[in-house]
Amino acid sequence: MEQKYSAQLDDKLNQLHSLRHDMKNHLIVIDGYASQHNDKKIHEYIHNISEDLSLTQAVDSGSHIVSALISEKEKLAKSRNINCDIAINVPCINIDDFSITTVIGNLFDNAITAAEKCTNGWIKLELAQTDSYLRIFIENSYTGDIIVKNGEFASTKTDRLSPHGIGIKNVCKIVSDLNGQIDISYTDDTFHVDVLLPNY
Repeated sequence: MEQKYSAQLDDKLNQLHSLRHDMKNHLIVIDGYASQHNDKKIHEYIHNISEDLSLTQAVDSGSHIVSALISEKEKLAKSRNINCDIAINVPCINIDDFSITTVIGNLFDNAITAAEKCTNGWIKLELAQTDSYLRIFIENSYTGDIIVKNGEFASTKTDRLSPHGIGIKNVCKIVSDLNGQIDISYTDDTFHVDVLLPNY
């Protein structure tokens, strides 16, 4: 997964260098449209450039393992027509690879499973340093019922799987082992998981 991510990074850098090389020419074209007061063409041209720029965005989490994992999960989500909004503001991650992969991997997988059942499925992931803790906040759209049995999420009797049934137990165990905190909540159409893990 790391090797695949490294190859993707190289490709993104090449795309970025190519776009930067051509930027002067792009500005000349936009200036030409502006002199003609052709707002429609300006809008279309900027939209095309913006799409090229979006292709050059890379996940940077301060951990090559986490970056590769999130990049792969985001790619999977988008292949299932799920809109992803990822915000990462972490200087470094000092949590062991196994633990952080278990937490983020399971949460993202569960979010994908739930969101893909929605007409306009979406996932929002935030990683940030809060004092001495790494905050992992993920929320997603879902449809159907959520049933909690003995403190655990279970599938419903109508065969509609709960959005975060599988994997939550493993996540909770890791959080407990690391003396972290986890808060799980939901509304009628949105599921939230907020995790704090010591990161120092």
